[in-house]
Amino acid sequence: MTQADQIDSPDQPNTSAFLDTSLPNVARIFDYLVGGTANFEVDRQAANEMLKMMPSLRKWVRLRRAFIQEAAQLLRREGFTQFLDIASGMPSDDHLHTIVSDRRIVYSDVNPVAVSYGRSLFSNHEDIAYIRGNALEPESILMAPEVLKLIHLNEPVAIGLNGIQLFITPEQIQHLAQSLFEWAPDGSKLFLVFQTHGEMDNPKGYYDFLELCRRANLPIRLNTLEESVEIIKPWHPSLVEPITQFLGLPADFITEDDRSGIGMAFYAAFFLKQEFAAN
Repeated sequence: MTQADQIDSPDQPNTSAFLDTSLPNVARIFDYLVGGTANFEVDRQAANEMLKMMPSLRKWVRLRRAFIQEAAQLLRREGFTQFLDIASGMPSDDHLHTIVSDRRIVYSDVNPVAVSYGRSLFSNHEDIAYIRGNALEPESILMAPEVLKLIHLNEPVAIGLNGIQLFITPEQIQHLAQSLFEWAPDGSKLFLVFQTHGEMDNPKGYYDFLELCRRANLPIRLNTLEESVEIIKPWHPSLVEPITQFLGLPADFITEDDRSGIGMAFYAAFFLKQEFAAN
């Protein structure tokens, strides 16, 4: 199966929709949900249909972006000087490059819309690059010229995996995590948000929402917290906690309605590469 076949399968985002402004685009939909301007009416319509079925969607998406900002600052304070971000989406004004502007950053995505936008945005930045890379083939990302130039393997690297778990299978996530573990220097960290489900009081509503997303070329899936942590092995969890706790938000910031009848929850997660912890 070719890379294009893999991405265009029923369980993967449809690449034929990426460059068609008459169809909703995953990168532009999320850009709209986080308050960006790099989107079209078709994307806003698709997003608003999703919001009708899951009104809390915008809140969840913005919590994830807030996590990236806070995580980047935390990792900067820990001494990380280089970041590799996978499935980056649109590099909006509140992404990594505005939080750790003095660090080396490589963004990557398979979506040509996001890549084209990112390459244009960072064309004059020596220490920031945006590459086209498929998370299903992590080796192609890790061997990209921009990664070889900007990511130095004699020091730890902070690796963002925010959102990619929504779009690929557990087996594909495991392959990605293993490949990154074998490549990354000891002391490297993954930083990501787990988007999970718990007990499903309203599974029909959830599956109706998934079908709507699929029709908008945005096939997604959720796992439980336990499944999410297991999939990331052999990386060692150094912190996994509710995202509201990580961001210092009040306990009632997420309401029962926000959980959408499926026990929806987001967790801030950091995983460390420790060779001894994997044995």
